Amino acid sequence: MSEEKIQGGVQSLEVGLNVLDALIAHRTPMMLKELSENLSMHPAKVHRYVVSLVRTGYAKQLADGRYALGDQAWRLGLICIQRTDMIQAAQPMIHALHREINCGLQISKWTSQGPLVVQWIEPDQPVSVITRVGSIMPMLNSATGRTYAAYMAEDIVRPLLDKEWQQREKLGQQVYPANWDEFKALKISICEMGAATVSGDLLAGVNAVCVPVFNRHGEIEFAIAALGAEGHLPIDFKNEKVEALKGTAAALTEFISQG
Repeated sequence: MSEEKIQGGVQSLEVGLNVLDALIAHRTPMMLKELSENLSMHPAKVHRYVVSLVRTGYAKQLADGRYALGDQAWRLGLICIQRTDMIQAAQPMIHALHREINCGLQISKWTSQGPLVVQWIEPDQPVSVITRVGSIMPMLNSATGRTYAAYMAEDIVRPLLDKEWQQREKLGQQVYPANWDEFKALKISICEMGAATVSGDLLAGVNAVCVPVFNRHGEIEFAIAALGAEGHLPIDFKNEKVEALKGTAAALTEFISQG
């Protein structure tokens, strides 16, 4: 039987998608040999499919020869997230919050690579941000990353935290939390306050406060981070903007739980 036809399907497409699946499942870029071993397929055959994935933007080859997901793969995942979950239903409440506090709002979802920004709503006043839709937020020094790190299972987040600590150590950069013990202390504080904060960690003069929105199973469905200049969004849990942010997250959690 031809490789191209099997039970009304296209076998070569299925094989190509299996190669893509292997890249998706692996948390770090892979060498061709790793892909070949993972798929139990001859390297030359894997290479043909990888070349096609690179040409179509679903994969990319890095300078060291490893293969990673390409922009088109991320774009596809982002569109699926935006169209199939509760974020769409939550838009009226999200935009009402934006009008009330007039801060930048960053909506994120969890992925195997970390928190992914799926929506960014600009504030009226200028606030420079380096993270846009499609960005993966750092776990250690972003309010968004800290929120997921605090509320998700430790066996899921610890490998990502360890990876960032190792990267910082190689670059000779200091970061807080600097180790697992410091993170555990920070986690307790975040859970007590119901929000994570950073002040100027990613951008000087810009504060961020992030809150989780939970589903009916008590798991994070998505997170909302408010970003603003220090004078406009103080790191103060009694501030009316922070209270409005937390109130919206609580209302959304109730809305999703009842949906």
